[in-house]
Amino acid sequence: MKPLGWIVYANHLASLSANISLIEKNNDSDSCHDVMKVFISDKSLKKSAFSLLATPRHTSRILSATRLNGQKVIAKRYTIHSDSIADPIGELILFIDTDRINDVVLKNLFVDQICPSIDCAKRSKIKQKTKDIVKMIALGLERQEISELFNLTRRGIDYHIDVAKEVLGATNKSSMVFLAIKQGWLTGNQQSKH
Repeated sequence: MKPLGWIVYANHLASLSANISLIEKNNDSDSCHDVMKVFISDKSLKKSAFSLLATPRHTSRILSATRLNGQKVIAKRYTIHSDSIADPIGELILFIDTDRINDVVLKNLFVDQICPSIDCAKRSKIKQKTKDIVKMIALGLERQEISELFNLTRRGIDYHIDVAKEVLGATNKSSMVFLAIKQGWLTGNQQSKH
């Protein structure tokens, strides 16, 4: 079985591995808190993924309105637990075309298809120059000042900002700086390798 799409909200950037368990959630229960990263299988799910974070009280309405390729889908929510961490490490929202999914199939799907996609995204290499540019933005420098400092064009600075936003899962410069701080980019205390 192949899912039509999925969203993963990660609370911890711990490695997702075979030592996880997925526990089905009631669609009306609270959404993930302290989300550090959002992973999506398809760009068409981006709006739904961030709408769920912004307005968790409307979870049922948002999920029931979600469509993939114009097709109505069934959303199943799962809390992700790890053997090595007491609290849940995230949440999985799986979009499928059937109301039932076997636990073994679900676990295999998560480990064989979803985890490799997430691990690949997390391993994206990011240059130290990109981190330095984010640091300059956090310190309040404008693009023109940063471009002069690094001897790059404004478009070069924009490129590094775009890369940082993509790797961090940020939607704007403020969230980029916030997530960079959480990742330790600005202090040297990195929580995960990028």
